[in-house]
Amino acid sequence: KLFMVGCGAIGCEMLKNYALLGIGSRKHNGLITITDNDLIEKSNLNRQFLFRQNDIQKFKSDVAANAVISINPDINIKSYQHKVCPQ
Repeated sequence: KLFMVGCGAIGCEMLKNYALLGIGSRKHNGLITITDNDLIEKSNLNRQFLFRQNDIQKFKSDVAANAVISINPDINIKSYQHKVCPQ
């Protein structure tokens, strides 16, 4: 089980790697939980490769979770938009 805060440039790379490695696999009772309350902007598209033009103004965590499932359908992933600090 893994909990990740943020689905930006580094988060996209890590999620891709987790999907390719099978981390969070349903057959091993795994789970990846991600949270990011940020929305995708056009400026994100050149460095956050899980996102596409039609994803602009959608939550990064939701789109990233769907992209990971498209890489590895066996991944169990839940997305949230919770902040982890008061700011």
